[in-house]
Amino acid sequence: MKKTKKILFIAFLLCIFIYICKIDSIPNYLILYKGETLNLGDFLGISFKIGDKDYNSILTSAAINEDINHTKTDTIDVRLFNTFNVKEVSVSVIDETTVIPIGQVSGLKLYTSGVLVVGMSEIKSINNEKFKPYENSGIAEGDRIIKINNIEVTDTDTLTQIVNNSKGEQLEIEYIKDGEILTTNITPVQYTDGTYKIGLWVRDSAAGIGTLTFYEPSTGNFAALGHGISDTDTGDLVELANGEFLTTKILSIIKGQKGSPRKNPRKY
Repeated sequence: MKKTKKILFIAFLLCIFIYICKIDSIPNYLILYKGETLNLGDFLGISFKIGDKDYNSILTSAAINEDINHTKTDTIDVRLFNTFNVKEVSVSVIDETTVIPIGQVSGLKLYTSGVLVVGMSEIKSINNEKFKPYENSGIAEGDRIIKINNIEVTDTDTLTQIVNNSKGEQLEIEYIKDGEILTTNITPVQYTDGTYKIGLWVRDSAAGIGTLTFYEPSTGNFAALGHGISDTDTGDLVELANGEFLTTKILSIIKGQKGSPRKNPRKY
């Protein structure tokens, strides 16, 4: 008898656990298209309500009073035995959208936020001495330089001009490392050609090709790719400031090989 009660008790607890898991499986957020009907599932003792209206297990977008030309968000109360609120589900109704598949190859030109440090090298001075101006500065590959002497650095040309105009005077450099803004100092060295350099290889843009996925006629919006873009040298995701699409024609295809990436950084 005791064994039977124990089994029944365990079975009861198991049923309670499964019941809780089913309630928890109800999503916290739903998106419906106008005219769409959604079956939330049948749950013993569970009801779905918007305000005072009971929708049982079926919800239609028409049940939500959407504003014209605006997405309307409402809340579904998930109630136990029509008394206790056990969960809230946020639901939005949006207009149906028609998109046109494209599949056309397009060029991409992407500009970084600041300039990205992709390498470092010694500088041979005008006196044939070797220097590492960046040494002990804290700057490393993958960092982004955003300001020099409080002047915003948006591209490599700006960095070149500031470094050359320094005439060898110490520069205060503001850069981003792992999302944190830091400040350091580097003293440029006069290179053999008379210009000044700080020994950093930097890049302000990346170029490539992608596929234009679809076009949305009513807004003129389009989408391409679907993933982050990594720098070829550092392997880190590129923090982008802006970009542009370019007309592209594929002339040839060169199969990539491990250990031979294409590089095009510039040295400063």
